[in-house]
Amino acid sequence: MPQPRRFLRLAALGVATALACGMPVAAEAETWSVPRTAPATTADDPGSDALETAVMVRINEARVDRGLRRIRTFDGCTDRLAEKWGARIARTGVLEHRDQREVLRRCDHSWAGETLVRGADLSPAAMVELWLDSPGHRAILLSPRARRAGVAITRDAQGRTVGVVNLVRES
Repeated sequence: MPQPRRFLRLAALGVATALACGMPVAAEAETWSVPRTAPATTADDPGSDALETAVMVRINEARVDRGLRRIRTFDGCTDRLAEKWGARIARTGVLEHRDQREVLRRCDHSWAGETLVRGADLSPAAMVELWLDSPGHRAILLSPRARRAGVAITRDAQGRTVGVVNLVRES
């Protein structure tokens, strides 16, 4: 299976090189599909594309079980912001939500919601269950407005798993 984030990093390098050389570049946003099935993964591999994809597959299962449409697309801008926020939480230890106006402004979206989780050895299923048990997080995961996603799973200095999911609707 291709590594979408690695491909995007290479593509971003190509775009940066093209811009530096004065070559025209398409302004479209980078996106990639959310698979329908989760790749094999363990909670021991935070930050892996497979673990982050498995979280989105679980979110989509919860959405479909409730008659909602799947989130079909990862959004590059949103994903980069989720990765940065997850790294910040892991580095500082402060588990707090970011002002979603930042996601709206920086990624040009019309709606954004964020879910956070932190705990020891959390599987994708456990993360999604924790969010579904929280009324505010549940509302975000099951929002009919959500169309795209950015996901970050990392580990903090205490060895805890930190999860960030940003769901958005493009403008």
